[in-house]
Amino acid sequence: MRNPSAVHPSTLPNRTSHWKTGAEEQAARRESAEAQLQVLRALLPGIFARFAKLADPRRPGSVKHKGAVVLTFALLMAIYQIGSRRQANRELSMPTFWENLRSVFPDLDTVPHADTVARFLEEIPAEDLLEVLIATIRHLMRNKKLGAWLAREGYVVAIDGTQKWTGDTTFAPEALHRKSGPDGIKYQAYVLEAVLVGPHGVSLPLLFEFCENDPAAGPETKQDSEHKAFKRLAQRLKQAFPRVCFVLVMDGLYPNGPVMTLCRAYHWDFMIVLPDACLPSVWEEVYGLHRLSPKDQRRHHWGNREQLFWWVNDIDYTWEDQSNRYHHMKLHVVVCEETWQDDGETKQSRWAWVSSVPLTKQNVVRRCNAMARRRWDIEEHLLVEKHYGYHYEHLYSRNWNAMRGWHALFALGQMLNTLSLHVDGLWPIYQRFGLQATIRFLRETMMAPWLDRARLTEICHRPPQLRLIL
Repeated sequence: MRNPSAVHPSTLPNRTSHWKTGAEEQAARRESAEAQLQVLRALLPGIFARFAKLADPRRPGSVKHKGAVVLTFALLMAIYQIGSRRQANRELSMPTFWENLRSVFPDLDTVPHADTVARFLEEIPAEDLLEVLIATIRHLMRNKKLGAWLAREGYVVAIDGTQKWTGDTTFAPEALHRKSGPDGIKYQAYVLEAVLVGPHGVSLPLLFEFCENDPAAGPETKQDSEHKAFKRLAQRLKQAFPRVCFVLVMDGLYPNGPVMTLCRAYHWDFMIVLPDACLPSVWEEVYGLHRLSPKDQRRHHWGNREQLFWWVNDIDYTWEDQSNRYHHMKLHVVVCEETWQDDGETKQSRWAWVSSVPLTKQNVVRRCNAMARRRWDIEEHLLVEKHYGYHYEHLYSRNWNAMRGWHALFALGQMLNTLSLHVDGLWPIYQRFGLQATIRFLRETMMAPWLDRARLTEICHRPPQLRLIL
């Protein structure tokens, strides 16, 4: 395992069912479904209320399904990992599923068609749906439900870009394009993700920003980029959480003057990967000053690895902006050299980060192991979204605004699933089955007559509780 503190098993058990009778299976299905519904009961009414406050662009006389119901249907597609609109029409319209669901959420009074959802998302601004995701995260922070994600310096946020879609023909003028071969062109939808990462490898979607071209701009106009998207994302993050302390952890694309200046202007801490070929003037000072202060180092045993940290503080860094103005700042660089044994062979690795605050023997291990190395969790997060049932690379609509709306709703659904899978009633199933099989287990339970609707109605009248086991 990359992270010795990870709690997830690296492999799932390879054995037959441990339930011996149908009664045992039914009891397990009831307990699991009720545990998930308890989490949804704590959060879904607030999300439904925020959906209901969004402006409905449809003609009032032609509305059959309330806007909140239409958006909740799309959210249920994310929660139960439905891979297409056609599958949603086939499976999420089952009467047993909705009868069970309405026992807990009576406001879901109609069942929309998935094509109705797609048309609705073409008209409603995707930014409004992203605000619902932000408001839900803000609600969890305010109610102290994300304590496991809170480090001493603040919430650790990993930021990275990834490709959502690529093709030989474009479906929207906002899509980026690049040369492919001598005469070909590839089009892509590229998105910058911000994720809350916790100490046990558990991550929650926080924010995203699409790289998109201006449809009205000419072909000679320079395309959007990840750095430009980062500026927009950072501004939105600061507006959404003006008083929250964040620690940004990012890869080797981001150690540059504009990014670090922006982080300091917003009073954010950061730990950014520093490649050997990046900031050569800084590396020159690092090696020169390290020879003058050899005592600035610390050894540490971490998992099966022996670590040697050494660092240099207060490095002068100057950068020039587009207006030919020079800016000066102090940087702090730490290098981690590791050795470990693997099948009798000694292996080595080397990591380097630029830090926003000075390094000391008291904080270097925490900042590197508990903060900077969490950047890899966003890679695992994106891997889950792409290959573990969330259909990240499926557009669901070839309208650019609708595609962004689907993306926001699936991020919200993934967040609800992550919280649901870390409660007492579902954690044993999650450990035994894994992510996709657990979601499929819950979906099959809700769509078949396994549940007692009288017990589900009782859940509707209980005070909602959200107790995570992180």
